Amino acid sequence: MPSDQKPYDYISGKINSLKETYPSLRGKRDDYVFSALAVKANYYKNPALVLNESDFDDFIVDGQYDGGVDILLSDPNSETSDLVIGQSKYYQTITSDDALNALTKMASFYKDMLQGHYEQVNEKVQARFLSLYSDIGEESKIQFVLYTSAPRNRIRPETLTKKFKDLFVDIDSSNFEVIFFFGSDLVSEIKESESRRPTVESGKITIDKSNNFLLFGETAAIVNASAFSIKSLYAQHNTNLLARNLRYHVTGRAIDKAIEETIRDAPESFWLKNNGITIICDEFRIDGKEVKLKNFSIVNGGQTSYMIHKSRFVTEQQDFYLPCKIIETSGNTEDEKNLFSLEIAKATNSQKAIKQIDLKANSPEQVRFSQAMREAGIFYQTKRGEVVPNSYKLSYLNSDLAEIGKLCLSAVFQMPGTSRNKPSTLYSQQYYDAIFDGNQPQIASLCKELLYIDYYFRYSFQKRFDNENRNRPNAQERIAFAHNSRTICTAFVALAARYYQGNITNEDLQAVFDASRQEPPYPKLYDIFKKLDNVSSLIRPAVFANKSEYDKVLYNLFMIIINSGVTCFAMASRYEEGLIISNYLKKDKNYYSILESQWAMIENQINSIFSML
Repeated sequence: MPSDQKPYDYISGKINSLKETYPSLRGKRDDYVFSALAVKANYYKNPALVLNESDFDDFIVDGQYDGGVDILLSDPNSETSDLVIGQSKYYQTITSDDALNALTKMASFYKDMLQGHYEQVNEKVQARFLSLYSDIGEESKIQFVLYTSAPRNRIRPETLTKKFKDLFVDIDSSNFEVIFFFGSDLVSEIKESESRRPTVESGKITIDKSNNFLLFGETAAIVNASAFSIKSLYAQHNTNLLARNLRYHVTGRAIDKAIEETIRDAPESFWLKNNGITIICDEFRIDGKEVKLKNFSIVNGGQTSYMIHKSRFVTEQQDFYLPCKIIETSGNTEDEKNLFSLEIAKATNSQKAIKQIDLKANSPEQVRFSQAMREAGIFYQTKRGEVVPNSYKLSYLNSDLAEIGKLCLSAVFQMPGTSRNKPSTLYSQQYYDAIFDGNQPQIASLCKELLYIDYYFRYSFQKRFDNENRNRPNAQERIAFAHNSRTICTAFVALAARYYQGNITNEDLQAVFDASRQEPPYPKLYDIFKKLDNVSSLIRPAVFANKSEYDKVLYNLFMIIINSGVTCFAMASRYEEGLIISNYLKKDKNYYSILESQWAMIENQINSIFSML
């Protein structure tokens, strides 16, 4: 962006460019396309994330009776299905009152939805919210985001955030995040999203004094790196500089603010206050005041590097130094090198908590599992940032650890409530090893089906169910229940198939029903469900190959568990005042209760469906 170009003008140009890139946006209003641009730049930086034409129509809900929200989506970078509720203001100027009014509308919308006042919004918004909220668990966050092309001026986000949270007197807001993107913020997001590439082959950093370094053997050194040289590297390579990091820069308000204040007010103390950066490389050479690097990446300090790059107070004349550890990779095999880099990255990251999915990114079993998935016909991303090949762009042909983990918690371990409410359970060694470090070809084969089952539920079944039930007397309850039933539907298809194949017996089920009445955890359930014996597919491969036939089977199985569930929920809600469907389905024992109370009917229908295949 030229130095004299205002953010609003820059964003206007990008709106026009987006219309050229996506034909479906050409007939849309500029404020609609602004919402698309903001979400694309903010949430779809990762080149592994595919944004299709139809996605805009899904997450942009701006229209008549929209409840005061413009954007509804699940954060695609989150493994906990964080819900994003957004408003966008394509304005040249914005006041504090304008911003507070937007936040107030989002708060009212969210409270109405929690209380079941779906009649306040149109069908699209209702269906969208129910679908997204069905994935919310105790580890999820609710992000309320305000995008505007206007400058911040004198608006104080911290004051607005406090006023916003004051609107939730009777609702726990501890998992709320209120996020503001003003014009210059969005320009930065757009530029960063446009520059994601693979690795950095060569580069150099400047140190404080000629040959001032501390060697550790022949393969590691500590130097005092020039902040301006780091800024120059970031300007040249952007997030490629973090190619081997566990993650890209993730905004952390408190930490970002502290780094910014130190750069601005006390740069001479930066060395003392900051942990510095760690660089992994194939080779380095120190020549006077230059450190020359080959095939390198910052594996710790991405946040520091980003804030240095962003700061206008870091110039060639206003330079300072920070600690920099440089380490050559070690190992003879790719597994050994990946493990070495992973251990360095894990050990050195301390300023911000690393997600467990990031810690597993380069582990050997994940690399091997990726190969097993590829052989099954699925592109499996071991690290966020990998580009999905065009031949795998359909959502059920590509996946990652977080998605596979949730599906397996539901289908293999029969924990549909846990998979949505506390998906981090997957990282417990007993569950993780059974999925990712056991019989990988078997799990990969099953996951190929599970991905399609999940896809069918999201993109076909929900719409069909809504249309077929819209005019029924208890339509609202049935539709709300169905939209919250994705994990129990996945679990039930797997249970039904395994039961019909004899992998799960009547004795097993009785033990499950007995154990489910106890307080969790239920150790017996793990032992029963983890054994997959010779189950290589849920439904015969010949049926899976014929998607229309497979869809019919899925529809019939989904309807069994949903009809049974609606009946059981209606009974439970009579005895528990205020019980809501989303909370009811977050508990595994309620899933087992549905099965137990309706088993005679369920068993007959399972046998009927599978015997006809």
